[in-house]
Amino acid sequence: MSWHLSIPRNSSAHLSSQRLPLRSSGILIATLLLTLAGAGLLSAAPAKKKHHAPATNTSSASSHKSARITPGRASTGRTTAGTGKGSRSRTRTRVHYYVGPRLDPARKAELVEEIGERLKEPTTKAIADESALDGFYAQLASHESALHDSGQQTGTVRVLQFGDSHTAADMFTGEARHVFQQQFGDGGIGYSYAGHPFAGYRILGSARSQSTGWKTQGNKFLQLGDGQTGLGGISISTDHAGESVTLDAPCTTLELQYLQQPGGGSLRFSDNGVDTAEIQTDAPANGPGTYSYFCPAGDHHFEVTTEQSAPVTLLGWVATQPGVTWESIGINGAEAPLILKWDQPLFSRYLKDNSPALIVLAYGTNEAASSLWDEESYRQAFASIVDTLHQYVPESSILVVGPADRSLVKHRVWHPYEGTDRIIEAQRAVCRTHGCAYWDQRERMGGLGAMQQWVYAGWAQPDHTHFTGDGYRALADALMADLMSGYHAYKERNAPGSETTAQGAIDGAKPSNP
Repeated sequence: MSWHLSIPRNSSAHLSSQRLPLRSSGILIATLLLTLAGAGLLSAAPAKKKHHAPATNTSSASSHKSARITPGRASTGRTTAGTGKGSRSRTRTRVHYYVGPRLDPARKAELVEEIGERLKEPTTKAIADESALDGFYAQLASHESALHDSGQQTGTVRVLQFGDSHTAADMFTGEARHVFQQQFGDGGIGYSYAGHPFAGYRILGSARSQSTGWKTQGNKFLQLGDGQTGLGGISISTDHAGESVTLDAPCTTLELQYLQQPGGGSLRFSDNGVDTAEIQTDAPANGPGTYSYFCPAGDHHFEVTTEQSAPVTLLGWVATQPGVTWESIGINGAEAPLILKWDQPLFSRYLKDNSPALIVLAYGTNEAASSLWDEESYRQAFASIVDTLHQYVPESSILVVGPADRSLVKHRVWHPYEGTDRIIEAQRAVCRTHGCAYWDQRERMGGLGAMQQWVYAGWAQPDHTHFTGDGYRALADALMADLMSGYHAYKERNAPGSETTAQGAIDGAKPSNP
């Protein structure tokens, strides 16, 4: 356990009351500090980090290397999955993390191996109510069969993951995308927000930028305005001429999603520096607009620029090619019920047009920290979300990724946070009765209290809530392994001549969602 020395604010008054001479009191304090430092009891507070906004307002994540779970290898990832800034008065003291005893490198390596081996071990029914994924597995099997028969890919099987900061970081989703595409083909990055709507936004395998005249709506989700933010819950808008947005990504099909509106301005669209189209956003009423562009396979630099001083709102890009996707649609601090606060006609239209084979809902961390939700109220809200998604895209399977383990500090000691229990139970109950599958991420980590080991191993951040890059990749690898195990079991059940296939032929049954 580490110690922290705190000098009271009225320390000077206290010293003066002892009537010590100024010089003597200074020597006394210095001697006390040196004594504590020598004894290893005084831990200096870390220097306050300076955060600088990117000068060019750009984001680049053009490459992604998968970090496998390697026994004995310490973590090197240091990226946080999103931080929140609260108001800070001048009189408040700096917050300190009390991280417990420092472990020697050998013990840290042992923890990395222990966690890695635990994640590699096959888990019976790791995905609960897995039959809800049969529709997704059927599309994946059809895609794999077509690739095997012709040797060429023609379609794109898309997975959309909605979530909070764990998703927004695109480390978990980036690894899932990498592993998934290695096996079934690179379908591109899929959906991404237009421009660079909030600090730290990136999608691995792409780069993006925007000029300074754009305003973001949706990232501060408590102030949604009209909620007309499209598929991902975030939009950018301007009413100035000459404002630009770029995207660098490989694809064969690109879609620009924008808001049609009365008096909307026009956009000049270019690919690799060549002007190709003018896009009109003016319309009699507000509604979804999409510009589709087909291009040769390979890397592309796309740019759109406003042509006059008129309102323009951009809702996102979709860059795809034949293969599979695992797309990141995350907002820092978001809770699942946020989805229902978006403009539903706009959201439902884009969701139907994008036709995902699988929707992943990865929420719960922020709900667990909120006093607004008890198990029953959250169960009702979550059921409403699932029912709404089934209504919009009944052919899409739904997988719920439960919240991870976390710890909170009390009396300078980290304790497992049991408040997540009510969220997990509510999500599980909805999945059992509303036709979706459930992956218990906390249990896969090692159960309640596992976060402490992950922090010591270097696979989770000192806040005991978010993970390092290695941690996110390890979790994504575990999920992909569990999904592929279920997929292979599905193919065995539905192989020609199997009992399940024969019974399905007699009954006329086929995989479907409620």
